[in-house]
Amino acid sequence: MWPLLGHASQPAEYRIGVEQVDYYPIYSAVPPGNEYRGYARDLLDLFAARENLRFTYVALPVRRLFHAYRTGRLDLVFPDNPRWEVAHKPAGITYSQPVLQFQDVMLVLPKRKGQTRASFRRLGFVRGFTPWKFRDDIAAGRVVIKEAPNPEGLIHMAMAGYIDAANMAQQVANFHLKRLGREGGLVIEPLLLPLSDSYYHLSSIRHPELIQRFDAFLQREQVAIQALKAKYGF
Repeated sequence: MWPLLGHASQPAEYRIGVEQVDYYPIYSAVPPGNEYRGYARDLLDLFAARENLRFTYVALPVRRLFHAYRTGRLDLVFPDNPRWEVAHKPAGITYSQPVLQFQDVMLVLPKRKGQTRASFRRLGFVRGFTPWKFRDDIAAGRVVIKEAPNPEGLIHMAMAGYIDAANMAQQVANFHLKRLGREGGLVIEPLLLPLSDSYYHLSSIRHPELIQRFDAFLQREQVAIQALKAKYGF
């Protein structure tokens, strides 16, 4: 008699909270379908495939996302950072190694580069993001925040002069300016926001062991991860 073949173990299932924001190519999830796509989706799907996991992506507005996280409705969150929403975060969050390094920048028309900071009053942000780096200027009435549903919308607003500067990751700006055929159409103005590196992390309150597995995956799969970065122009 032939021996019975064992069934492959069923993948463990986890709910990953993601931002209901269009920040493609890093990530995007927008109504009505909230389909999660972009570099982050490909990376997390690769992790799931390598580790026999099953992820359900739960897209929520940023404030609702972290409320759902605190109340135990989510197993993991991406993106997260130890510096974000510090006053409202519970203790015991485990953060992964950096998933993606980026530069948060303010983009202006080339002819406006070098103008005084006071001349930049209308600042554009992707809807859903909190302009916390400018909260003092907002409180003092020095700047007004304008929103667009996505980075491409912000670029069009800046090109048309409807806003004085647009905020986004440099990598996101490069992707969309190239796609629009407008490379060099906007330039970085460090007077508004000094250049510095920022990082996205995966985090978990409930599953620190899963973060350890993810860190090992980041180290082990560097060739595949570099291929993903190349796919999205990072």
